[in-house]
Formats: sequence, structure tokens, C-alpha cells
Amino acid sequence: MRKVLLGFIGLLLTCFVSAQRDCRSFEYQEQLLQKEPHLQLSHDAAQNFVRLHESSRISSDQAGKTIIIPVVVHILYHYSTENVSDSLVKTQILALNRDFRKLNPDTINIPESFKAVAADCGIEFRLATVDPKGRATSGIVHKYSPIIKWTLDDKIKLSSEMGDDGWDPGSYLNIWVGTMDRILGYSSVPGDPEDKDGVVISNTAFGITGGGPYSKGRTNVHEIGHWLGLKHLWGDADCGDDGVADTPKQATYTNGCPSGIRISCDNAPYGDMYMDYMDFTNDACLVMFTKGQRQKMRALFEPGGARAPLLSSNGLGIPVNEEVPSPDSSPRWLHVKIYPNPATNELNIDIEFDTRWIGKELQVFNIAGQLQLKKTISSKNQKIDISQLKPGLYFIRAEKPGVKIMEKFVKL
Repeated sequence: MRKVLLGFIGLLLTCFVSAQRDCRSFEYQEQLLQKEPHLQLSHDAAQNFVRLHESSRISSDQAGKTIIIPVVVHILYHYSTENVSDSLVKTQILALNRDFRKLNPDTINIPESFKAVAADCGIEFRLATVDPKGRATSGIVHKYSPIIKWTLDDKIKLSSEMGDDGWDPGSYLNIWVGTMDRILGYSSVPGDPEDKDGVVISNTAFGITGGGPYSKGRTNVHEIGHWLGLKHLWGDADCGDDGVADTPKQATYTNGCPSGIRISCDNAPYGDMYMDYMDFTNDACLVMFTKGQRQKMRALFEPGGARAPLLSSNGLGIPVNEEVPSPDSSPRWLHVKIYPNPATNELNIDIEFDTRWIGKELQVFNIAGQLQLKKTISSKNQKIDISQLKPGLYFIRAEKPGVKIMEKFVKL
């Protein structure tokens, strides 16, 4: 009975965790600053710029200019079912434009007390038509990876780590989509390193899908809010400050899909603005940005601002390079393949599925455990001369952090 009870409690805890919006942007920034403390200076510089410009807007706001951001979406998949379709990517772009332009029909759910501050941010997103080399692109990259789950370590952003390198952040918003380890998403903020600039989203919370708490594409809306300098409403502290005048202080994040007035941090009579995109509320109940958030985001595009280079991007232009980008090709198998087996003179080691083995050492042992030969892997299809080995059973061994190759073959 005790085991059954413990199992039931464990199931409840699992369901509770999975039911929460798990944005890790704050935790990500904490880890980044621990590794690179000097980034605090660039963060402060970006925030100071916004503070100076958000209240004295001239060029963008008064002219009513719409800011258009070129987007590239990097799809990283291990199993074919994780290879997000282009059509789903396009629904995510629709969701971004719907919410940042206040075109969402559910604005009717904005409480009367907050309607006056709800804003059309005047920001739109379009899939890139030109890649960094001037070639035509769909703005979508599909790439197989041997990595099964991604974490906050930014490896999804690096080809050297079996992710995909970002495109120039001065010309594109990079969005990486993959299978995350209990994370819905996280984002860089203005002032972060260029090679880490962009948004990471779980493939379970990407695009407009059939159902569930995160099925309206608003995880990406939330994370891009961070990318444009917005904080969580509670300022990531108990009754903290998000730096926006027209968002009430609130104690902490909101789960689920609440209704009515929720009072915290002496914010009566109207209570928490839990329907704002920068809270953790379910997608169905997130419906607005405020005018103050609009000003803060758009200030980044003023001359000298962290996002200003995007205004002169060629990412939505006409291709000038006739070269065609290579299409994605998944490996034919997802394990180390050794052939022929048995072998007479030469053995092939195929590591097509994981090129991180290149540069690592292969060792061949006989059945007595004695080392017979060594070979450094230098290509995806490595050949090994075994002509000098005596007939018999042999073992191949190689190792890299967290992974080993242990295979056997017969020499004729």
C-alpha cells in the first residue's frame, strides 16, 4: 500500500511540474553571468540605453513605423517525428504577428481595468528570404542531430556540439527548436554574446497545435519578449520590479488559467496582470502586452540600440548568390556501423550519425585483452588496415565524454 501511495504522489508531482510554464530565461542568465561576469556591463549598458530612450520616443512611435524582423528557425531533430514541419513553423510566425500586433481575437478577455494600457507593439516577424551568404532560403533549417535532449547549456546553438550555428544576430532573430529536457524555452537578452543570441523553444510548445496548455504559440511570444528586453512581471523576485510602469507589481508567477481579481503586493483594486504575455499563465489566458512594454521593446531599435542593426538587415531582400544550400540529409543509421564483418584486410568504421568521434582514438584488442593497433578517426567513414592481424575474434574500443564504442569483429 505504501508503494502505491508513493507512486501516486510521484505521479501527482510529475503532473504538477509538467503543467507549469517552464521558462528558464532567468536561470539561464544567472548561469551565463556566473561563467562570464563581464556580461553584466553589457546588460547594464543595454538597459540604460532603453531607460534613456523609452520615454522620449520620436522616430519610431510618432511615425507609426512597423518594425519588421527577419527570422530563421533552426529545427534540430533526432527522431523523424521531431522534425517539425514547415507548415507548423509558419503557424508560429502567424502567432507572433497575431500577438505582437494585438490582432488576437481573445483581446475581448482583457479585463476592463487593463484595456486602456493594452498595446499593438507594431512589431512583425517574417521568415528570412536570404541567408547570410546571399542565397535564397525558406528561413527554416532542418538538421539531424545525435543529441536526444537539449538543456540550458547552449549546445543547441553550436554546430560543433551537434546543434546548429546561429545566423548573424545583427540581421536575423534566431529561433532554435528541439526536444528539451523539462524546459519549454529560454532566451538571450540584449547584451548577451552574439553566438548565444536568440530564443530556444521546446518542440512540444512550438507553433499552433491541436490542444494542451501551450498550443497557441505563446511560449515563443513570451521568450521573444525576453529577447526584446522584457522581464517577468514579478521581476524574478518576491514583489520584484519588471521596470515597466503600467504593469502592476505582483508576488510571483501565475499557473493555469485563472479568472477574477487576484490581489498581491498591495496592487488593489485591480490585482495581478496575469493575462500579460510575460506571466506563466496558460496560452489560452495570455492576451496582451502593455504600452509600457511596447515602449521598452521598441526603444531597442532606436539608433545605437541593441536591436537597431536588424532594421538594415538584408535577410528579407532578393538573393544575389545562385548557389543552392545543401538540403538536410539524415544518416542512414543511428549507431556506429562496422563492416564487413567478418573481414580479411580492411575494416570500415562508419560514424555518419555522430561526427564528434572525429579526432578520437580507436583501439583494437585481441581476445586476451592485448592492444593490437590504434587509429585516430579522421573521417565519417574510417578505414582500418587489419591485414597484419592474425585470424580470430577482436574488439574495437573508443571513448568520448559520456559515450563509448564497444564492438567486436572477426578477422579471417
